[in-house]
Amino acid sequence: MSAVLEPRSNAATSKPSQPTELWYTRCPVPTASGIAQHQRWLHGAFARQGIRLESIRASQDRAVRESHFRHSLPGSFREGGNVPPIWTRSRGQDTVVLAITWVDEQQLVLVPEGSGIRNVAELRGKRLGLVKKQGTELVDVGRAEGLRGLLTALRLNGVGRDEVQWVDLPSAEWELREDRTPADQRKHIPTEALLDGRVDAIFVKGAGSAIALQRGLRAIFDINEQSNPLDRVSAGSPRPVTVDRQTLQDHPELVDQYLAVLLKTAQWAAGDPDEVVRVIAAETGAAEAAVRQAFGPKLHLAFEPQLSPVYVQALHDQKDFLLAEGFIPQDFDVDAWIDPRPLVRARELVSQVELKA
Repeated sequence: MSAVLEPRSNAATSKPSQPTELWYTRCPVPTASGIAQHQRWLHGAFARQGIRLESIRASQDRAVRESHFRHSLPGSFREGGNVPPIWTRSRGQDTVVLAITWVDEQQLVLVPEGSGIRNVAELRGKRLGLVKKQGTELVDVGRAEGLRGLLTALRLNGVGRDEVQWVDLPSAEWELREDRTPADQRKHIPTEALLDGRVDAIFVKGAGSAIALQRGLRAIFDINEQSNPLDRVSAGSPRPVTVDRQTLQDHPELVDQYLAVLLKTAQWAAGDPDEVVRVIAAETGAAEAAVRQAFGPKLHLAFEPQLSPVYVQALHDQKDFLLAEGFIPQDFDVDAWIDPRPLVRARELVSQVELKA
């Protein structure tokens, strides 16, 4: 299947022809895009215009699947964790942030059940585990996630990063394919290292936290309990919704439509909390009970794409963190990365959206 938009007319003043296919990708976490594609509402909206919507991570072509990280595929949308889109923008890829979503989730510092460690202050001198991917040029999302979580927990409890021992946990290259293996059957390197005694504490967030607790681990701190949202910034939230700039320039009406479906999906989610849990369980591969535990009773209210000042500031903060810790190669202007106009236009279209496959 071609990953290239239809050829454009040579006439400088003519509008580029409509593409016959568009692409989307989302992380295996709660997202508006995940719900909308799971229900086939995004597919239906574009199919009625003669456009196929294809999943990047379901492609048989690794170069296509890598666009989940690189955002290199023309005609593609992405919603998910913030590390890959910040990384790829830092590397010069011309993408645009259209909106941001935010799903609060458990962010736990875990120790073995039988450990005598009672709180973060008692981690001084202890071994904290961080994954380190092997054999890949892609950004190490797992390491960025763990480091942000552990450093946040240490800071909030007055412990310096040099007061603990950092232990690298070698991990295989990221699997880019969609994975239907149940989450509790997937190998989680930090959990294994904690259970076999190689480290004294790890960080786990989201549905994985509920699974880790079932395996005999104990939480000594939950970052998600912090009242200041900027203290809850992680690799997972804020979640930017991005598109390649060329698609926005050539086909703004299609970008507006994508966002309008997400906005309508968020409205639907707010009225059906039980169905949201079912869909997110399917998206994450976790049991419904784990979804409820990890994301809380207000999950169904968390899917509205916004560009609120707090969401934007959180994106700034995460970019600054990734730059300071060497995960991205160069700085860039986050405000210039954001274009608020499509979201404004999309809000005007929501009443016309029909959620049907």
